[in-house]
Amino acid sequence: MKNYIKSLLVAGLATLSFAVNAATLSLAGTVSYDTNGFTGDISQVININDFLPGASEGFHLVKPNPTAVSAAHLQIALSAAGSSFVVTDFFKIEDPISNTLDTSSLGLAFSGFLMKYGTTTLIGLFDTPISSLDFLTHDGKDVSHIAYFNTSVSEVPIPAALWLFAPAIMGLLGMRRRLTK
Repeated sequence: MKNYIKSLLVAGLATLSFAVNAATLSLAGTVSYDTNGFTGDISQVININDFLPGASEGFHLVKPNPTAVSAAHLQIALSAAGSSFVVTDFFKIEDPISNTLDTSSLGLAFSGFLMKYGTTTLIGLFDTPISSLDFLTHDGKDVSHIAYFNTSVSEVPIPAALWLFAPAIMGLLGMRRRLTK
């Protein structure tokens, strides 16, 4: 019985250790910036997919000033980090109610995502625009702001009914023409 309890305890501790390690930021290349009143430090996040699945590139801002990052501030920080990404269509949401963002019902896709929690701001950039994202916070802190940017309107597929409806209309027009002759 003691061995069974020890095995459970070891397995539980190993699982806890894995969960803690999965939520640790791996940072590289910290750069300081001070431009147009925006100051801070930006680092590249090596393991961005642990927090923003599907992101091709990630960045971390510590204690940015002002604390709620704007589009202009984000552009300055990304430029300081050497990114060629251009920020457009910046839309911020304060106090999000969940760790999910889904813009598919609006027909929008986005290529960039930002989340602020505590004194940290995490930024994810996507090669292909997405419309839904489930994100994980660092250190279990509540997210105070999220923003998505570089939005585009998703292409709406032509419904199959249109392909069936068009020939029917053409047939009715042909019948009408035949009846008028």
